[in-house]
Amino acid sequence: MKAKTILSGMAFTALAFGAVYGALEFKDWRDANRTQAALSSTGGSGSPVRPVIDEASLPAFDFRAAAKAVTPSVVSVDRLQRTRGFMDEEGAIQQTGTGSGVVLTADGIVVTNNHVVAGATEVKVRIPSGQTYDAKVLGRDPRSDLAVLRINAKGLKPVEMGDSNTIEVGSWVLAVGNPLGFDNTVSVGVVSSLKRSLPIGGGVMLDAIQTDAAINPGNSGGALTDASGKLVGINSAIASSTGQSVGIGFAIPVNRVKEVVADIVKLGYARYAGLGIRYNPNWDSKFLSEPQIRAELADITGSQDVPTKGIIVKSPYRDAASVEPGGAADQAGIKEWDIILEIGGTPVTDIISLNKVLTPHKPGETVSVKFWSKGQTKTAQVKLQELRDKI
Repeated sequence: MKAKTILSGMAFTALAFGAVYGALEFKDWRDANRTQAALSSTGGSGSPVRPVIDEASLPAFDFRAAAKAVTPSVVSVDRLQRTRGFMDEEGAIQQTGTGSGVVLTADGIVVTNNHVVAGATEVKVRIPSGQTYDAKVLGRDPRSDLAVLRINAKGLKPVEMGDSNTIEVGSWVLAVGNPLGFDNTVSVGVVSSLKRSLPIGGGVMLDAIQTDAAINPGNSGGALTDASGKLVGINSAIASSTGQSVGIGFAIPVNRVKEVVADIVKLGYARYAGLGIRYNPNWDSKFLSEPQIRAELADITGSQDVPTKGIIVKSPYRDAASVEPGGAADQAGIKEWDIILEIGGTPVTDIISLNKVLTPHKPGETVSVKFWSKGQTKTAQVKLQELRDKI
């Protein structure tokens, strides 16, 4: 009965999906800087000296070229679902959501967010010319909140790929999409922070780009570009108490997007490496910090020195489709009720840190796992297995 108390867990707090507002008055900034320069410069007589300002050396605040470069590559993505009719009869197909997408190839490969198309009976893509196409979902990845579509179109304009490792806090960015149904809307802001990790619908967004560029519902799946119009991210989520923009939006870095899209186009799914364990996302360090929980684990395992940090193993398994033992963790000696402490020397304290340490690895690679087992701290070499999510 005590084990059932542990199974109750704790609930996650979800972030609202969508996309951010940021308006900057460039003229005032420029005028203020010119005034400050004039006041701080004086001649030998103490009289103000008007400085010679080279207009070409001033920061460029004109994003027209970037907007022209990216807007032809941003599309509208509509999710349609079949409704339930009278007396549970099959109802009509109706539009239940709208998001954005980004054209990756001239022959119709489009990337968007997983949450934009999840549960869809049909998906429609409308390109900037106004033409609408039926889209085939090549694959979805809830962990990264990405999905890849294909439409039967030729001569599309692919977005120019950038490098998300080159942007810095303070870098100018443009968010392009279809917020609230307004097609090809461009908003401008800066990178507010980098390498944010946060829980999303089906997993954890890792190393997200935080921006204050205006992102609202409908921007999901749209482009985040640098000041030259090169793609640096796919807009995915906002932090908001209202569901609308409050200036805190998040985008999936384009370098991560490239990896996931390549996997989906080739395999139909994104490849992830796993330990071969089942766990409750709430069975983490916060859970273990409760004396009552540690007391229950001590009773179950017959040991008194239960760690206060780590992730509790619910059970090892052979593969995602089987509850039978024999997988990577089981072969390495990791069993039910053991606690994962470190992977590759990095402490594992919750689902975010677990995903963060495992995501860079591929199936077949070997990692060192430090774990607690019935009063003993052990280290094992675990050959990571392929992790397949059910979607």
